Amino acid sequence: MWNTFKLEIKKSVMNKFFLIAVIIGFGITVFSALYNIDRYYYDLETVSRIERNTGAVYNPTSAGLTIFNCWIGGEGYTLGSSAFFFIFPILVAIPYGWSYCEEKKSGYVRNMAIRSGKAAYYGAKYAAVFLSGGLAMVIPLILNLLLVAAFVPAVTPDPSYCEYYGIWASSLMSMLLYSKPLLYVLIYLIIDFIFCGLISCFSLVVTAFVKNKVVAVLFPFFIMLGLDYSQKLFPSSTDPSISPMKFLHPFPLMRQASWTVIILEAVVFSAITFIMTVVRGGKNEIY
Repeated sequence: MWNTFKLEIKKSVMNKFFLIAVIIGFGITVFSALYNIDRYYYDLETVSRIERNTGAVYNPTSAGLTIFNCWIGGEGYTLGSSAFFFIFPILVAIPYGWSYCEEKKSGYVRNMAIRSGKAAYYGAKYAAVFLSGGLAMVIPLILNLLLVAAFVPAVTPDPSYCEYYGIWASSLMSMLLYSKPLLYVLIYLIIDFIFCGLISCFSLVVTAFVKNKVVAVLFPFFIMLGLDYSQKLFPSSTDPSISPMKFLHPFPLMRQASWTVIILEAVVFSAITFIMTVVRGGKNEIY
């Protein structure tokens, strides 16, 4: 089983589809970084111009504009940020959703299941898909954060500038952002990794019923769209966000995130994908 696990993990991060997903994600996040870096220096120039014209003294490293609201996860109104957090269910499904359909058609899945045992093979496959999906999400985010950090200072946000960050007293982990912002970012990256790993596993679930590669890649996206649309069932603005397209964004979009929703959906996603992939795959015949 260990050899199968190592093989599947290696395949998950060393295939062209994983590289394609990361490159697409990185392209979007670089676009976002360049825009926000330019915006930061434009604001500095504006401050400098006000100083020259009025003689007023401003702090150019004001806590109102820092890396924590200039990286792609800290703002939600630019094209790059909106695009990335909309298409990420497709990006995380590309690495293995496409290639797994090819493996089933070629007979590779049947051969590996016979050699390793169905339960061991599907367990290793599940772990590999989870890993590739999580990495396809967080690698572009981390690269964006590092790129912005090279130009924008990591000043600890000041609660008096909360309107610049969109994080209010009632927001998830608000105290953490204004005291230990790097830890806040790290926790969100972990949440995104776990959820996107689980979301990518939906592509494995659907391959038990269809053999079309496009359907396998798009299925997680439509599941997330369904959850996003179902938010309308809870019209009150005080209701927490139930859409991963929204609450996986560190910057609150319309609704606040909730630990209850995050944990509940993670448990449900885990149960559905694990049972349908590992448990069901281990019992069913492979043809």
